[in-house]
Amino acid sequence: MKPLSYRILRGLIYGVSLGAVLYLAYRGRAYYLTPLIERPRHEAYWALKPGGTLGYVLGVVGSSLMIVMHAYSLRRRTRGLRGLGSLSVWLDFHIYCGIMGPLLIVLHSSFKVHGLVALSFWSMIAVALSGILGRYLYQQLPRRQSGDEMTLAEVEQIDQRYTARLRDEFGLSEADLKRLDEIATGSLNGETGLLGLLFRLPIQGTQLRWRLRRFGHELGIDSRPLVRAMRRVARQRALLERRILLWEKLRQLFYYWHVFHKPFAIVMYLFMVVHIVVVSITGYGWLPGQ
Repeated sequence: MKPLSYRILRGLIYGVSLGAVLYLAYRGRAYYLTPLIERPRHEAYWALKPGGTLGYVLGVVGSSLMIVMHAYSLRRRTRGLRGLGSLSVWLDFHIYCGIMGPLLIVLHSSFKVHGLVALSFWSMIAVALSGILGRYLYQQLPRRQSGDEMTLAEVEQIDQRYTARLRDEFGLSEADLKRLDEIATGSLNGETGLLGLLFRLPIQGTQLRWRLRRFGHELGIDSRPLVRAMRRVARQRALLERRILLWEKLRQLFYYWHVFHKPFAIVMYLFMVVHIVVVSITGYGWLPGQ
């Protein structure tokens, strides 16, 4: 888990960025709600239209974020850059750009999408939404502190250490550990289908917290700090047990996510390039007063 200071900073960056987008959307609401045929007569037209003074800047910044976000892929695949920061931090940057870029593009379009641009726009939306799913699946596969995926043998070794700690430090019996295994897997098993697994993982994750809380009370430990410490270790072990059980299924889900995600990304960038080239050739938005 990342340090608290990092998580606070990340939350502040998201809060300020999303707040700015909401502010711009609120300030321009009268223009965005105006029918398309009447917009040229609106007082905000020259600022908020896609080629306007503000609309054009939003498009440039949004597109730039959508391009810069691929620094994560460069960092992950270039051997010489592997020592340049934690991969998980680069992924956070990738996700931030993948969220803020599309939001700025939505404002740039002034909620007016048609023709070939519509194909790029909806591909962008599909990429952004699938990116959220990809982040969730990424978290389900155990990773080293650097962000690289662990091997199954490494995960099993960590699981054994958690088991030893629960047994030696917190006095859990074999029956308690077996009960913890049942809590960890719940209704999931190695035969669960991919689609069913995709929908049941988040639900089972929420249920896991409640079951572990009840499990801690059942043990009859008097010290609250000790109960919290035991529950924290038990949850880490339970998550590892679940991931070991579903190892291949999770990897398959991640593979199919890539299969779905990449074509939309290719379409999005292809038509974004076409759009930029057309704008550059025609000069739309480049000259004042256009």
